[in-house]
Amino acid sequence: MKFGWILWLGTAVAAEPVDFVKQVEPILAAKCYVCHGAAKQVSGLRLDDRAQALAGGYNGTAIVPGKAAESPLIHRVSNTHGLKAMPMGSTGLPAAEVAVLKAWIDGGAAYPARTVSAARPVSKHWAFQPVTRPAGTIDSLIRARLVKEGLQASAPAAWESLLRRVSLDLTGLPPAPEEIADTNYERHVDRLLASPQFGERWARHWLYQARYADSDGYEKDWERPWAWRWRHWVVEAINRDMPFDQFTREQVAGDLLPGATVEQQVATGFQHPDEP
Repeated sequence: MKFGWILWLGTAVAAEPVDFVKQVEPILAAKCYVCHGAAKQVSGLRLDDRAQALAGGYNGTAIVPGKAAESPLIHRVSNTHGLKAMPMGSTGLPAAEVAVLKAWIDGGAAYPARTVSAARPVSKHWAFQPVTRPAGTIDSLIRARLVKEGLQASAPAAWESLLRRVSLDLTGLPPAPEEIADTNYERHVDRLLASPQFGERWARHWLYQARYADSDGYEKDWERPWAWRWRHWVVEAINRDMPFDQFTREQVAGDLLPGATVEQQVATGFQHPDEP
């Protein structure tokens, strides 16, 4: 029942406003908060706090107070307007629950007066912690841990072993015999980083994750004659030390960048259904 005026036995009466705590929140708590509550906000949408719910998420507005018909939240839970149905993996909510949410939004999408932290929870995972420089060098940290574990450091490796290690690590290739005579380690590192083989070595990790191949490798195993263009772009991007945010942006939407170059369009081969 919408919040507003209805006719009952020919008499205009005011419909009762929807009670958020008794009628709306049980639906949201059971069906929505697991992905859009205080602990987790999939697509940046949080529904347990009015300010954040009205702010919407990464896909834009979810609730338009007073206009349930224009609210994407209703479109999703009622499985209409061509949007993916919510909750995830369902075909939408039961009609009775959709009706409650519609009435609530048409009535202004009121929330109770309570304090809800606007701050999203901060993950304790190491990847999301601020970058800080630890005290001491890497060698001192390793020595301290060896002492803690009651271990002894290995004897220094021979020069040939050190050069072989860094060469294999940076380019995947062993050093040439004539390179062993130069015992300047830092000069070798600079040379290896500037080598075209550096990009080839490290591009392999990205190509593997992207499932790159010169052919389909499935059923008919058709060739992909232009796949090498994208592979070449990845190698060159790494050799140019392209910033990772730019690297990602050009692969995801290089063709949509203003004045996109041919190379930026090639980068989007990552998204093509047939290439690479």
